[in-house]
Amino acid sequence: MHTEVLGHYQVELSARQIIDHGGWAAFAAIRAVPDDEARAADAAQATIFPTQRVVGETIFASEEAAIAGARRVAIAFLQSDRARA
Repeated sequence: MHTEVLGHYQVELSARQIIDHGGWAAFAAIRAVPDDEARAADAAQATIFPTQRVVGETIFASEEAAIAGARRVAIAFLQSDRARA
């Protein structure tokens, strides 16, 4: 799993190998990051995009390619109005 912070969001990107095809599926999750450490200690991170398979039924040739695909989807989601809802 690959985790990065983009602005006020923690993005978790992962890939899972598809046994039937030998390829890789992309997954992403996005959580809001608390503004300060005190709130972080008291509150759970708010999930705004639960872990789910992204990029439809696309099968990627490598784990790295799947994570890159998941990152593109996460960034597009954060740039959309859905992230602010």
